[in-house]
Amino acid sequence: MSRTLLTRFPNPFLKGIRRVKGMGKVVYITFDDGPTPDVTEQILAILDRYSVKATFFCCGQNADANPEQLKKITDEGHAIGYHSYSHKDILKTKPSEWLVDVEQKSAVSEMELFRPPYGRISFRHYRRLKRKYKFVFWDVMSYDYDVSRSPESIMSLLEKSVREGSVVVFHDKEKCKDNTLAVLPQFIELMKSKGYSFGIL
Repeated sequence: MSRTLLTRFPNPFLKGIRRVKGMGKVVYITFDDGPTPDVTEQILAILDRYSVKATFFCCGQNADANPEQLKKITDEGHAIGYHSYSHKDILKTKPSEWLVDVEQKSAVSEMELFRPPYGRISFRHYRRLKRKYKFVFWDVMSYDYDVSRSPESIMSLLEKSVREGSVVVFHDKEKCKDNTLAVLPQFIELMKSKGYSFGIL
């Protein structure tokens, strides 16, 4: 079986959190790829305005380069997970190089939660890393990184897709900030109007 087939987006056969069941009307907002100067602060300001907590899956390279933003995330009561060191795509990287990147020490490499970049990981690496990490995937992708999408189209997608216990992915990065910062307050207001609360993983 090819490595591509073993690393689907995300692989439905690997054990990990995709949706939190049994907690009622709770949604779990997550942010990948940060911390990013200026962007992280604006995300945190929105979350603070609505008294919402979220989970940030940080890349080690960015965490080490931006310790103030990393500290601010934890100081404000949000959870932090690990998202590899430099966000290599296992489909475009030698497996050995991908693993070296993930296992590189950083300010966030010892966190309990791990989300592989793009949700992709081989079975072999999964078996190795599950001894150390609790894997977190998702059931709703916001596609805020797709600059061809408008905030309105993203909101339409989220409204149709989110359900009780959904784990929703946004991004904490410069490329996505226009969509992310426009959609995030609208999404929070929509969910609250439907009686939802927000949790951390």
